[in-house]
Amino acid sequence: GRRQARHAVVVQHGLHAAALAHLGQIAGVRAMTDVTGFGLLGHLAEVCEGSGVQAVLDYYRVPRLPAAERYLLQGAVPGGTVRNFQSYGHKIGPLTDEQRYYLCDPQTSGGLLVCVEPGASEAAAQAVFAQHGLALESFGELRAHEASKPWIVVE
Repeated sequence: GRRQARHAVVVQHGLHAAALAHLGQIAGVRAMTDVTGFGLLGHLAEVCEGSGVQAVLDYYRVPRLPAAERYLLQGAVPGGTVRNFQSYGHKIGPLTDEQRYYLCDPQTSGGLLVCVEPGASEAAAQAVFAQHGLALESFGELRAHEASKPWIVVE
């Protein structure tokens, strides 16, 4: 309950002021966006459409708050999660209910989605995060989008 909520606030608000300015100066950082009320998939879909790329996510590598699974198993799914999926689900490949509930959750506000080229740029972004006591988690890749394919595929 309360301890998880406090942890969520720390995770959500600890990033932006300290690291954002430094990330924008790294040559291989191609896109950054706050993950707010549209959930991870909503904001990622905007990045993909705007850039003409497809995202392929490794679902099990997507970071989660420690108590998220417990609340999901209790049926604590916000109505905004359903509305989010209704608005952009046609852009996403097939999902399980669990994937949809986690990845479309509007309560994920405060995180930052950073699209970084692999190699030296990724290492530089990792260093910026580490310098601020934060972790940059890699959980997918971007590739050229094919017109007949979804913008986002979750594996």
